[in-house]
Order: sequence, then C-alpha cells, then structure tokens
Amino acid sequence: MSLTLRGFKSFASATTFEFTPGINAVVGPNGSGKSNVLDALAWVMGEQGAKSLRGGSMKDVIFAGSGEAGSGDGAQRAPLGRAKVTLTFDNSDGTLSIPADRVQISRTMFRSGGSEYEINGSPARLADIQDLLSEAGLGQQMHVLVGQGQLDAVLHATAQQRRDMIEQAAGVVKYRRRQEKTSRKLESVASNITRLSDLVAELDSQLQPLSEQAESAATARQLQARIRQLEAVLLARQLGVLQAEQAQALASEAEGTRRAETLKEQLEAARTASAKHQQEQNRLNAEVTACQKAVSTLRESAARVRTVQSIATERVRTYRVELTEATAAARAGYERALELLEERREEAERAVESYASFEERYDAALKNVEKAASEVAQTERASGEAAQSRARAQAQLDAARAAVVEATRAYAAAAERAATLREALGQSLGEEPAELDAESAEAVFDPETGELMDSSSEGASLPRVLDAVQIDPEYARAASAALTSLATAALSVPVEGAEVSHLRGDKGDESNESAAKELSTELPETTLPESCTAELRELGIRPATEIIEPLSEDAAALAGIDEHALARVTAALGERLVGVLFAPDAASAEQALHLLAENTLAVQRTIWRIFDPAGTEHTRYSLLYPAEGASPLELAAAYRAASQVVTRTRAELDEAEQSVQQAQTAAESAVEAEREAAKAAGVASAEHARARAQAESLEASAQNIQNERARLNERLTAAEESVAEARTAYESARTREDSYLAGTGEQAPAAKIERRAQRLGEVLAEQVSEREQQLHELSGALKNAQEGLTSTNDEVQDLLAAHAAALTLLARTQTEAARVQERVQALAERARLVTGLTLEQLEEEYSEQLPVDVPAEEASENSAPENTATETASETAEASTESVRARLKATRAELDALGAINPLALEEYEALSERHAYLNQQIEDLKATRRDLNTVMDEVSSHIAEVFTAAMDDINTHYRRIFETLFPGGEGHLELDDPSDPLNSGVEIHARPAGKKVKRLSLLSGGERSLASLALLIAIYMSRPSPFYALDEVEAALDDRNLSRLLQVIGELGERSQLIVVTHQKRTMQIAETLYGVSMRGGVSTVLSQQMEELRELL
Repeated sequence: MSLTLRGFKSFASATTFEFTPGINAVVGPNGSGKSNVLDALAWVMGEQGAKSLRGGSMKDVIFAGSGEAGSGDGAQRAPLGRAKVTLTFDNSDGTLSIPADRVQISRTMFRSGGSEYEINGSPARLADIQDLLSEAGLGQQMHVLVGQGQLDAVLHATAQQRRDMIEQAAGVVKYRRRQEKTSRKLESVASNITRLSDLVAELDSQLQPLSEQAESAATARQLQARIRQLEAVLLARQLGVLQAEQAQALASEAEGTRRAETLKEQLEAARTASAKHQQEQNRLNAEVTACQKAVSTLRESAARVRTVQSIATERVRTYRVELTEATAAARAGYERALELLEERREEAERAVESYASFEERYDAALKNVEKAASEVAQTERASGEAAQSRARAQAQLDAARAAVVEATRAYAAAAERAATLREALGQSLGEEPAELDAESAEAVFDPETGELMDSSSEGASLPRVLDAVQIDPEYARAASAALTSLATAALSVPVEGAEVSHLRGDKGDESNESAAKELSTELPETTLPESCTAELRELGIRPATEIIEPLSEDAAALAGIDEHALARVTAALGERLVGVLFAPDAASAEQALHLLAENTLAVQRTIWRIFDPAGTEHTRYSLLYPAEGASPLELAAAYRAASQVVTRTRAELDEAEQSVQQAQTAAESAVEAEREAAKAAGVASAEHARARAQAESLEASAQNIQNERARLNERLTAAEESVAEARTAYESARTREDSYLAGTGEQAPAAKIERRAQRLGEVLAEQVSEREQQLHELSGALKNAQEGLTSTNDEVQDLLAAHAAALTLLARTQTEAARVQERVQALAERARLVTGLTLEQLEEEYSEQLPVDVPAEEASENSAPENTATETASETAEASTESVRARLKATRAELDALGAINPLALEEYEALSERHAYLNQQIEDLKATRRDLNTVMDEVSSHIAEVFTAAMDDINTHYRRIFETLFPGGEGHLELDDPSDPLNSGVEIHARPAGKKVKRLSLLSGGERSLASLALLIAIYMSRPSPFYALDEVEAALDDRNLSRLLQVIGELGERSQLIVVTHQKRTMQIAETLYGVSMRGGVSTVLSQQMEELRELL
C-alpha cells in the first residue's frame, strides 16, 4: 500500500509513503505533522466531518501557506488552491471487484469548496468509494484508524455501538441494509394494498349508474348510425346530380377551349399573311422611291449637259477676240517691265548702305534685353517656387483639417463606446454581490495574503483584480471562466502613508519573486515529456499565463495599483492558474485531454483544466459551460480596449490639431514668400520691359530697314520676273495667234466639248423615258399590294372579334364549372361531417344499392350499430328521395325522444370496468409480493444471526486470549446483553484485571482503559483482518511493562496485517520494519524513510 499527499495540511509538496508489509512506524517531534498522515487516510477514505480531521472547516485541509517574513523558518510558501491525497492498494489477489492489480483511490479538495473523488483516475461518487472500502474490510465502523484520544471512546461506547463494530467486521452491514430495504418495501406494499382497496370500493359505487347511462348511449349510437346511413343515401343521390352537371359543364368548357384554340390559329395565320403583304408593300415603296430619285438625277444631269454645251459655244466665239487683244498687251507689258527693272536696281543699292550703319546699334540693344530677360527669368522662377510652396502648404492645411474632423469623429465614437462598456461593467459588478449571497459578502482580494475577504464596507471603492491583469481579447470569456470570482474581487490596498505589510506583516520580496516565477509563459515541460509538450503546441494549446498576464509596473501605477499589490496578484494568479490551459477550440481541448491522459505517469499529480474561447471548461471527466451573457472580465477587457482607443484617438486628435497649426503657419509663410517674390518679379519685369521696349524700338527700326531692303529685293526680283513673264507672254501670244491663223490649237477642244455634250443629252433623254415607264409599272403593283393588305387587315379584325366572343363564352363556361365544383366540394365537406366518408367512398358504397335501416323498434338491443337490420337491395333501389327523407325525419324524432344522452357513458363504463379488474389484479400481485418479502426478511435475519454469532464467538475467543496477555491473571470476555435476541442485542465488555473487582470500566486507570480498548480492537482485527490498520500514539500512556505486553500483541497483529504506527516510543520503533521520519521546516513537513533491516545489518 502507498499513500501520496500533495497540498494536504502541512505537506505542501508531493510526498509519497510506500508502506511495507508488517509494522511501519511514523516518528518525529511534536507538531511535525505525523498525525496528518492518519488524517490524510481518513480524508481519502471519505471522512466528512471537519472536526474529525482536527479542523474548523473542510478547507483547513488545504495547505494555507507558511514561512512568515522574519520568522527565520525558511523560505515563504504561498497558499495552495487545492489538496489531493491518493491511496493505492495491491489487488493482485483479486480481493476487490475492480479488475486491476493496483487500485487507486483519490480525493481532491479545492479552495473554492469543490471536492472530487476518483477510482483509478476515473471520476467516482463518495458512495462508490465507501462500497469499495467495505469490500476490502475498511468500513466506517471498523476503526482501522485509531487516533489520539479515541481509545477511551471505544471503551465507553454503548452496547449497540460495540455491536455495530462487530457487525462491520463480520460483513453483516450489507445484510442489515438489505433487511432495512426489505422492511421499507413491506411497509410500502401494505400502504399500497390499503390504497388500492379504497380505490376498488370507490369504483364499485360508480359502476351501477354508469351501466344505465351506457345502455341509453348504445341505443342512441344505433339511431345515429341509421341517420348517417339515410343522410349518406341522400348525399349520394345529390352527388349523382352534381356529377352530371359537372360533366356537362366540363364538356362545354372543353368545346369552348377547342373553339378558342381554332380561332387563335386562324388569327395567327391571318396575321402572318398581313405581315407578308406589309413587307411586299414596303419593298415596292422602296423601289418606287429609288426610281423617282433616279429620274430626278437623270433630268438634272441632262440640264447640266445642256448648260455645258451653251458655255462651250460662247467660249469659242469670244476666244478669237481675246487672242488679238492679248498679243498687243503682251508687247506693251514687256517694254514697261524693262523700264521698271532699272529703277528697282538703284533703290536696292541705297537700302544696303543704310542697313550696314544700323546693325551696330541693334546688337548693343539686344545685349541689354538678354540681361533683363535673365533677371526676369530668375525672379519668375523664385515666384513660381513660392507659389508651389504656398500650394503645398495649402494642401497640407486642408489635409490636416480633414484629419482633425476624422479624428474628432473617431474620438466621439470611441468615447461613447467606452462609456457604454463602463456602464455595462458597472452594472455587472453591481450584480455580483447578489450572486455571491452564499458567501455572505462581495469578495475582496487581499494582495498581502492572496485571500478573498469581505468587502461590504469598502469593496465598492477599491480597484479589482481584473484591473491588475491584461488578457488576450480572443480568450476573454475563457479567462473569466478560469478566474471565476477572483476576476471581480477587489484589491484590499493600504491607506495613504501606510505600508502594505500592515495587514499580515511584511513577507518580503523573495516570495513575490518566487510567486511571479510560477507565471511561466511556457507549457509545464518539467512535468510533461518533450513529445507531449510538442504535440500540445501543435494543437495550439497555450498556457494560461500567455493569456492572463499581470500589468507591467508602469501600467499598474497608472491604474492606482502599487507594486506590493501587483506582486500578490501575480502570486494569486500563479496559484489559481495551476494546471490551466487554453485551447483554440473544443476539439483541440478534447485532443489535449486525451494526450495528457496518455501521459498519466508524468502528470499524475496535476488536474488539467482546459478552456476553449467560448468559456467551456474541459476536464478529463466533465464539461462545465459558462453562464450566459458577457462576464465582468469580458466587459473589463472590452472597456480597457475602448479606453485605449479613446486615448489613441485623443492623441491623434491633438496631433491633427497641432498639424493644422503647423500647416497654417507654413501657409502664411508661403504666402508672404510668394508676395515678396511677386514684388521682386515686378521690379525685374519693369526693368526688362524698359530694356525690351528699347530693343523692340531698335528692332522695329531694324525690321523696317530689313523690310525695306527685302521689299526692294522683292521689287527687283519681281521686276526681273515681270520682264521674263512679259517676254514669255509676248512670245506665247505670238504663238497662239499663229496657231489660230493656221486653223489648229485650242478651238478644237471647245468644238469637241460641244459635240460630246450633244451626244450625252440624247443618251440621258432615253434613260429618263425608261425610268418613267418603270415608275408607272411599280405604282400599279403598289396599288395592288395596298388593296391586299386592307383585305387581310379586315379579316384579322373579324377573327379578333370571333376569338374575343369565344373567350367570353369559355369564361362563362369555366365560371359555371367552378360553381358546380364548389357545390361538389361543399357536398364533400358535408359528407365528411355527417358520414365521415369521402366522395369516392360515398359513390362506391351508395351508387347502386342504398341501405336503409328498418324501424328502431324492430332492432335487437344487443346488436352492434354496424349490424342493424336493413332493407333489401331491391327496396332501396325502388325507394324515392322523399321516402328516404321521411324515414330520416322519423329516426331523428326517435333520437330526440331519448332525451339527454351522455355520449361518453359507454366508454367510461368500459374504462371503469377495465380499471376495476386491473386494480383487483394489482391487489393480488401486491399480496403475493408481501409474502415473498416476508420470506426474504426471514432468510436475511437468519443469515445475520448466523454470521454475527460466528463473528462474536471468534472475537470473544481472541479477546480472552489478548486480555490474558495484556493483564496476566486477569479475566475478560464479551457477551450479549440479551442472549434471547441475537439479532438486535448489544455487546457488553467484562474486564477484570488481576486482583481487582470492578463493575464499571471507567474506574480503571488510564493505562488499563487503553489496554482494554486495544484488546477489543485487536481481537476484532485478528478475527476479521483488514488490509491495514493505523494507530496514532496509542501506547503513549503505558509504562515499560505494559508497553512490552502491548508490543507483543502488536507484533502478532503485524504478522497478519499491515500496521502504521505513529509513535514516540523507541521500543515501538525497534520492532518496526520501516521508519518514516517526519520533520517540519518553514511550516512544511518533509519525510525521510529507512528500512530497519538495513540499519540492523549496519549495526
């Protein structure tokens, strides 16, 4: 057997006791934590009383921290958030019903108050743990754990309590429970029989009146069936009439539809023919138009030819006169050109002389102009640069102003968002105290102790833990679920001017640093294999401290949180977030849990809790979903983000306003620079204008001279050309004159043109005649096409009128058919309500034969409604509608004569009869069950008596022998206080040491009472052994002689069972096989083990 403690009382670190067979002694100084080992055994085995564990509440079993600053006891240890104890049994012999060689029982206690049980790593209930321990002989009444001061309680137990101890050892408890269960069942059976008998008597009083009502209801049901049959006959005949009308209406509708379709086809054919006539007319119109255009064109061409012929004749007549005059004029012009050429040569010579003297003055003026132009270009360049600077500054100013507008809008939106979130956060925090009524006050986190305290008086004005941490927004909901109430707990901070240490004393900074080191941003590689850690990272698993981090010192100072409070918050986070991981989704969380389960040996002391972004807590055996709505932590994260946005937008707004001022200053400077540049440019332009005016004046003069020179050169050239032209004209005139006089030359083309025009006119006249004939023919064809189109359109109109009339008739036919269909549907609805039949069923059953019931007085009272007498088929066929209606009226009168009828009487009578029979059968079954239970009770009682008697004899035998060993010459035995009732009699102890006659055991000395109590317990242990026993300083009150006797008995017991003895006696240590030394330093217990056999070999 082995025992592992982690965080249990003074055992802060994981401590394992590997107990060996035989006697195991636990030794150590007072207060070192030896008795905590027995408390751990009792706690893991299901102890529910805090006082039995020497505490005020069950939370006291969790390590509460140690090592106060200045105590000199070593390093500080922060309080832990949970305690866990694991008890391991060797089940290789199959004593327990679990199919495993090793059976582990674990119990975990959280500081929040939750408790978990596990069997071999699987979640279990307390009842499961207790049943399993009972199988191993470790029941609650077995007293396998004997603590300090419990021996006297065993000795002073009542007779019934001592009987319970013996029954527990004998294994009778489960039979007692079965007996109690059977007794409760007998009481329940008797109560049920009485209740059922009352119900049967009540039903008997109800059946008689119901039988009369049921008879009337049966008669009424027969008459109602007859009425339904007669109404069905009438409906069937009405259906036949309506079906004939409907068939006629449908035939008319079909004829109308066919007629409309025929007219529609004829209308489409007429429209097609009309379209063809229209196309033919359009083609003829196009040809007539083209022919008319051609005739017009030909007539215009003939007119132009006649005009050309007239012009050619006139030109031939006038050409002769012009030729003579041109010859004379050419001679005179030649002579004048020679005189003018001489004058132009003289003027050119004079102009060349004037131009040479003026060129020098013009070059000097040109240099002045170039200098002034350079100055003007420089000032214009400066002015352009100033204008560009002004434009850039203006653009920057406009952009800065736009940025101010945008930043103002963003700042207003962010401020509104922050105000909304702040209000929601305030409301959420204001509701939490009501939700924590179970704790009687709102939680306040004390940063000096790491504990939650009452804040009813000051919590509302204190900062909260959520103000001291920063959280990944993606996991805000998950972080809220992981921190639970710690997130909204207020920080208990000192008053101004006082040190933080005033609450619990200054604990120093070393514990703060060690607590902060627990907030590692890495996965716990020290407790997991490297392969497991790598796979967790591949799944996206992140440790809690990557998601939830304390604020930096600067950020905490801005939030009003001092460094001591921040360090305690860091320590609290380290404790609360042990074993907490975060997953990107639920599937990754489940995969991670399976992966951690496969590495149980490496992480067996850690309970992993994995949270997904939705806030769902995944553990190995459960899922815990978060509450609906946003948590205060989510609201705080959103508010913090909104506050950062407000700060950022405020800074951007200030920066934008500063940029506007800078841009406005730069724009004003640029305008001033542009103004100065413009002024300089004006001065330079004036200088340039003056120089330019002077240069232009000279240039104008030079240009005038140049122009004059050029004009004279042109006139000279023109004169020379005039002389040449006059000579050429004169020679050409002489040549034309000679040619004309010879009868050749230019008069031949004119005559040719005249003759060609005459022939072209004749051809055009013939073409005009042909086109006019074609136009006449096309006009006749067009007239015929128009007449055909008119006829087709008239036919289309007639067909349209006929089609409209057919559609109107079809609509009336369809309306009539719809009206008949509505009557048929109304008839179907009436048939369904009256007879419960559809039209098809009605037509099928009553189309040929219409059954009609015979008069009601001839019907048998015992016949069923569906088997009533009916007329023959021939009588039904011959019956008229009026006779059917008369029979229907008579039958209704018979039904009315019955008066008020309870339509449910028959069903109620049948139901009550069935229930009456059922209850009588139930009474008989319960009586049989009572007989069986009495038989079982007798068998169980007999078995309990046999088992208890055998156990009592064995224990009494061992008690006599052990008492004689512990009290030589003394006498002790056990007996029943009522031997006639072995099932319920208590057990009395008779103990008489040698030489004493005592009647009350309380009169014995302290040592004698301890020995007497131990004698009873050891007698029980030896007769019905358990896997182990634990004794806590039971020999403390004994002297050496009595101690020797007790150690002899304990040694004998150690040969049968495993013993754990907490002791200060050296002689007890000497008989032990294994010593466990417990010591304490800094409030933390540590253990050393030593095999005594090894020491004996060394000594």
